[in-house]
Amino acid sequence: MFPLFAKTWSSKQPSDTSMSSTALRSISISCEEGLDGVDGSARFSFRPSCSALASVSGPITARLAAEHPARATVEVHVRPLSSVPGTAEKSRGMAIREIVERSCLLAHHPRTLIQVVVQALTSPTPGYALLAAEINACTLALINAGSITMRGVVCAVSVGRVKKGSVVSVEVDIADDAVLEGGGCFAFLFGFALPGPIRGSAPPCEDVWSTYSARPGSSFDEAELVKAREVAREAAADVWQCMKNSIRRQKMAGETQSPEEVVVKMEL
Repeated sequence: MFPLFAKTWSSKQPSDTSMSSTALRSISISCEEGLDGVDGSARFSFRPSCSALASVSGPITARLAAEHPARATVEVHVRPLSSVPGTAEKSRGMAIREIVERSCLLAHHPRTLIQVVVQALTSPTPGYALLAAEINACTLALINAGSITMRGVVCAVSVGRVKKGSVVSVEVDIADDAVLEGGGCFAFLFGFALPGPIRGSAPPCEDVWSTYSARPGSSFDEAELVKAREVAREAAADVWQCMKNSIRRQKMAGETQSPEEVVVKMEL
C-alpha cells in the first residue's frame, strides 16, 4: 500500500468559489499471475471500496469483420461486480477504449485485435472513482503484458465538486456521495517524449480523456474546470510515481527484469 497525498490549491473567484484538494488515500497495486489465457493483468485500488481488475490479450488474430488493414482493433469489455453489464458499464467501456486507442501505437500491429477485459471488484462508487481505478488497472495490465507498443503511461483520478455554503472545493477521490455537487474524471498520458515541463519526478503529460459536470440545479465556470484539471494533474503524477515504485518492487522481487529495464518501460 502506498500513501498518496494530493497537494492543495485555493483561489478566490468572483462567485466566492475556491478549488482545493486535500485527500489522503492509500493505493494498492498488484499484478495478477494466476489468470489463464491472457498476456497481462493487474489489480488497482484507490481504497478497499474502490478496486478493479483488468486483463489484456493481444495482439491476437482479429475476426474478419473486426480486422483493420492499417492498425490494431481495440475491444473492451467492462463487467460489474455482479449481474450483467448495463448502460454504465458500456459507457465506461467506450471511455477506456478511447484511452487505449490514444495511448497505444496501434499502427504497429495491423490486422490484429487487442482485447481488454475489466472486472469491477467493488460496487459502484460515488462519482467517477471506479472508472479511474479501471483505467489505471488497464494501464498496468498493458505494461504487464509488454506486447503492445505504448506512447506512454496513462494515469487517471476522479475529482469531486463539494459545496459548503457559497464556497465550492474540488477534491480528489471523494467517498461520500452526500456531499458531492458533481465532479469528473481526468486521464493523463505521461511520457518523457511528450512536450512540456517535468514536474518533480514525473515526466510531461497530456490530457487524453476527461469528463466534468455539475449536478442539476448547479453550474460551474471555465475557471473551475481549469483548476479541477490542475488538481487532477498533480494527483495523477502521484499515481504515476506509485505505479513506477510498485512495478520496480514487483519486478525486482520476481527477478524477471533488471531495475534499469523497469525504469525504461515506465519512462516511455
